[in-house]
Amino acid sequence: MMRLSRPSAWVGIALAALLLGACSSSSTRIDDSTGPDVTAPPPTVPTGPMKAGEIMRVLSGNSFRYTRTGSRTGTTTFNSDGTFSYQESGKGEGTGIWQASDGSLCEAFNPTSFLPRGTRTECSPFSQTAQGGYKAGGTVFEPM
Repeated sequence: MMRLSRPSAWVGIALAALLLGACSSSSTRIDDSTGPDVTAPPPTVPTGPMKAGEIMRVLSGNSFRYTRTGSRTGTTTFNSDGTFSYQESGKGEGTGIWQASDGSLCEAFNPTSFLPRGTRTECSPFSQTAQGGYKAGGTVFEPM
């Protein structure tokens, strides 16, 4: 057996310790609580027309405050069976049918005292607004 001199033994032990230390892993926790506050970016508005399924998910079973062209306002509820009901300020209540198609909301209003003939089905481009609501033609819908 080969015998190491004392200085050689210490050098060998030191070298082994260094190699083992280099192979070990350690995790260091960085405390960034003193860093600047990071705010989340504002939600993005989808680009392009919404698909019919997306429009149905947004509207079906939900109620909205609306503002129509000419400053007419009210509330409406889109039912999952394709009907809707509404209450228009200063006019009264009404009902109708709705359908989503890619990029559009189609609505037909049933006759009422203030809309004696109702309306035929009209389809309007449907999109999300930057404020988190939705727009169909000249009508803006805000979730309730």
